[in-house]
Amino acid sequence: MSWDGWRDMTKTSRWLDSAVAVAIVTLVVVARSPGIIWALPANGTCGSVPCGSGFDGSWHDFVDGPAGLLGVFEVVNGIPVPVGQCTLCHTPHVALQTALLWNHHLSNNSQFTWEANATTMAGTSYATIANTWTGPTAKCLSCHDGSVNAVTINWFEGVTPPAFPNNETCTTTNGVTTCQGPQQPVNVIVGYAGSMMHSHPSAMPYPCTGTRSTYNGVTTGAAIVGTEWVGKPVLPIRLYQETNGVVSRSPSAGCVAGSAGVECTSCHDVHNRENIDVNLLRGYISGGGSNYICNECHSK
Repeated sequence: MSWDGWRDMTKTSRWLDSAVAVAIVTLVVVARSPGIIWALPANGTCGSVPCGSGFDGSWHDFVDGPAGLLGVFEVVNGIPVPVGQCTLCHTPHVALQTALLWNHHLSNNSQFTWEANATTMAGTSYATIANTWTGPTAKCLSCHDGSVNAVTINWFEGVTPPAFPNNETCTTTNGVTTCQGPQQPVNVIVGYAGSMMHSHPSAMPYPCTGTRSTYNGVTTGAAIVGTEWVGKPVLPIRLYQETNGVVSRSPSAGCVAGSAGVECTSCHDVHNRENIDVNLLRGYISGGGSNYICNECHSK
């Protein structure tokens, strides 16, 4: 190879190296920029369908999803009757409560608690979650605490179905508790026997814009460091607010200072719409940047 040829090849190599370096730096800067929502593809499956692809076929679809056998309910004379995709959680008439037209029996545990007398580093007390709490966490726990069978609902086909036994046989193996009901096993994720130990606190106040909030009877501790929190988490993270004991979603533009709170559905999308990772999460469980699930709220 001639000297001129070697020099041209060296220039090309240096140019490529520079271009790659600029691209990498650009990606790092953008990833660390606040408020940016990455339009990334789903990172796994949420049932038998990709995450973020919608309710049909997802974990909570008890007709077309992986738990489809729950879509058959014995109502009259032991005859199996197919239910709709929404029936085990919602019903248009004779619901347990008007809010969300909730149809599933609530947990028999009267309250859920974390470690005794535990507080956060800011001095915020861990909230007690009553089964009468109007936030979505109490409804999530009606299935995910193991005391109520997944097919124990309030109203179907014009009748009140017979209640299944509430005290199911539960075993714990390698830290995972599985409760076997009369029809289907339920893998309990949180709240077994009313204990929320070792789980991320829920139904708790969120320091929106660095301001202390009061939510579910708990006020943010006085030692809160506002700069360690994202002032207004952006969608798909969903915060809530409590007004005169009534819980509602915070506006999509952010959260309401002084009354903001975190629920199970702040981080999980039970209908598999906006989430972008496994476990119906509204953010990635690994990696970094603005989509990493912890970075959505915590700024360390």
